Amino acid sequence: MSKIALLTDTSCDLPPEIRKEHNVFLASMKVHFGEEEYTDQVTITHQQFYRKMAENPEIIPRTTQPQAKDFLELYQHLQEEGYSTVFSLHISRKMSGTIQAAEIAAGMMKEKEIEIIPVDTGQVGPPLGLFVYLVAERIKRGESTEEIKNFIEKLVRHKDLIFVAFTVNTMEYLVKNGRVGRAKGFAAGLLNIKPILTLEEGEITLYDKARGTKALLEKMGGIILEKMEKCKKPLLYVAWGDDSMKEIAGKVRENIEAECGRPFQLFQGNVAPTIGCHTGPELFALAVTDLALNEPE
Repeated sequence: MSKIALLTDTSCDLPPEIRKEHNVFLASMKVHFGEEEYTDQVTITHQQFYRKMAENPEIIPRTTQPQAKDFLELYQHLQEEGYSTVFSLHISRKMSGTIQAAEIAAGMMKEKEIEIIPVDTGQVGPPLGLFVYLVAERIKRGESTEEIKNFIEKLVRHKDLIFVAFTVNTMEYLVKNGRVGRAKGFAAGLLNIKPILTLEEGEITLYDKARGTKALLEKMGGIILEKMEKCKKPLLYVAWGDDSMKEIAGKVRENIEAECGRPFQLFQGNVAPTIGCHTGPELFALAVTDLALNEPE
């Protein structure tokens, strides 16, 4: 029987307890504050990262991706641990060279008795977390490598199976870090117009907009409720940047709970430092998928 490992990177938001329960391995990105370098979720925690952002508002932090040698070490370790297959699920190629590094390392492992399968999920942050979780659940219930390959191809091909709406208080971080994608040209703050962003074809795209924070949060909640209504078994991920956004997140979650009219599974927490570098601390995101995707066909 094959032993299957699941690996992702630190652009993936997944509650730590869920990641540990499903034994999800991480390739860490580096986080840089000026000349200071940290390894995401190894030498800097979510809380430490956002505290450092608050203490150094003049510094826009940046990230560097894992290198091929980092992936090679991880793959070799997983082979030594007895894994026969590794699904390596990563941030969109249009946002990072992480998947390219994973592919290079996988090519260097071709002569080994282990199958490495790097995947450009087209996702990042909470929706990448949902992607990884859906796959992790399939591994947990003992599906074959081929069955999991087919399921991953379905998630990649039909990107509407996982949806995210998010907003940032300023586009400055996205612009300066080159992650603005198709939302380029939107002037956040103009006449108090707030952006509602999403991911489309692996890029950040302007989905909608609203005037003022109250209208923004109502509209975001409405968009997500509409998506949840189409799910048999909704899974909602509520995520925020620093804890100044936690109260806002809580209010939106409560409104969704009141209006949804049926139970749903909930993940919540701070977005990872790798994401916070590019969005700034004032970030709020809602992602949704359908757990019925994992029901036997």
